[in-house]
Amino acid sequence: MTDDVFAGRQPICKEKAEVVGYELLWQQNGLAEAAFKDQDRAVAADLVKSAIDTGLDKLAGQDLAFVKITRDFLLNDFCSSLPRERVVLEIPSDTTVDRPLVHSIAKLSNNGYAIALDNFVGGDQIRPIAEFVDIAKIDIQEGDYEATVRQFISLRQFNVKLIAENVETRAEFEFCRKLGFDYYQGFFFCKPDVVTHKKIPFNRLSTLHLLAKLQDPDISLQDLESAVAQNLAIAHKVLRYLNSPALSFPQQIESIRHAVMLVGTRLLSHWASLAMLESIEDKPRELMVTAMVRANMCRELGAALSQKNVDQFFTVGLLSVMDALLDRPMQEALRVLPLADNVKHALVDHEGLLGEALDCIKAYERADWQKARCADLDEKIIRRAYLTSVVSSRDMMQAFLN
Repeated sequence: MTDDVFAGRQPICKEKAEVVGYELLWQQNGLAEAAFKDQDRAVAADLVKSAIDTGLDKLAGQDLAFVKITRDFLLNDFCSSLPRERVVLEIPSDTTVDRPLVHSIAKLSNNGYAIALDNFVGGDQIRPIAEFVDIAKIDIQEGDYEATVRQFISLRQFNVKLIAENVETRAEFEFCRKLGFDYYQGFFFCKPDVVTHKKIPFNRLSTLHLLAKLQDPDISLQDLESAVAQNLAIAHKVLRYLNSPALSFPQQIESIRHAVMLVGTRLLSHWASLAMLESIEDKPRELMVTAMVRANMCRELGAALSQKNVDQFFTVGLLSVMDALLDRPMQEALRVLPLADNVKHALVDHEGLLGEALDCIKAYERADWQKARCADLDEKIIRRAYLTSVVSSRDMMQAFLN
C-alpha cells in the first residue's frame, strides 16, 4: 500500500529536539479513502491495518506514531486493530463531534488508546470529548501569533498536552517555547541559530574538514584508512555497523582495509561520513537522522537517474544541514569546506540535478507531494527511495549507538 500513495513523516519533539514520535503523513489521506471504497468491511479493515503496520515499521520504528484518522475510521472501529502502545489517534478539526463519535472516542480511550485533536479551535469544540483527550495540536501557521496565543489559552484549560504544529523557524520555536507548549512538530531544528553566531568549535571544524575529505570520489584506500583512523571512535562505529545484523556479512570484519575489500572505497566513505556526522555533539540527534535520510535518498535518486556522480548526490544530502550544524547561513557555512562548485551551487542556489534532488527531498519532508518530484522519475521510485532511506538510516543509527 505504501507503494500506491505518498507516505512520509514529521518529527514531534521536546524542547531539546528529542523525538517523542512521528506523525505519519499520507497523500490526501489515501488510506482511509481506499478502505471505504471497498464494500467488504473485513477486507477494508485488513487493507488499512496492513498499510499502517507498514508505515509504523518503516517510518516510526519504535517511536510513537501519530496517525490521522477519519470519522468513518472511528465509527467503523478500525482503530481497535492498531497496537495501542505504538499509536496516537489524531482526529482532524473538521470532524463532526456528535454522540456516536463521543461514544467511539470514549471506548478507545477506556481501552488504552491515546487521543489527539488536530487544530481544534477552542473550548466549545473540545468540551464534549475533553475527558478522553490526551493531546491537542495547534497549527501556528493558521493565523498570526495573537491567534496562536488565544487558541493556546483556550485549550490550556483542559488537562491535555499541547503540540505546536508546523514550527519551521527558530523564531517560531522560541515563541512557542516561551508560550509554554509541551511539544513541537516541524523541521525548526534544521535551521541555523544565526542570532548567537558563536565561534565554530575547533573539534567540530576538524570533523567537518575530515568529512569533506571523505567526499572526494577519487579518495585512495590509504587516504581513507588515514582519515578514519584519525578518530578511533569513528573507526569503531564503522566496524560495529559493518558487523551488525543489518548487513549480515558472513565473516567478522576486523579492519578498515578488510572492509574496503568487501564493500569498496566509496560505500565505506559514505558510512564513515555518517558516523562522523552522528558523533557531533551539542546538536539534536534528529538533525543527524535528517542528514542521513537526505544523504541516502539523494544517492537513491541519483542512482535511479543513472547518474555517474551518485557520490555527489550523497554529499549534497549529507551537507544540506551544514547551516544548522554551524549556525551560519549556508553560503557562509560552506566557505570552510573544500567542495566541488556544483555541490556548493546545489546547496546554496539549488542548481542543477543535484539541487533538484534536494528540493524533491525537502518537499517530501513537508508532505508537499506535488513538489516532491525529481526530473522524470516515476512517483513510485521516489516513494521507495524515501522509505528505503528512512529504514537504512535508522538501522545505521541504532548500530552506531549499540
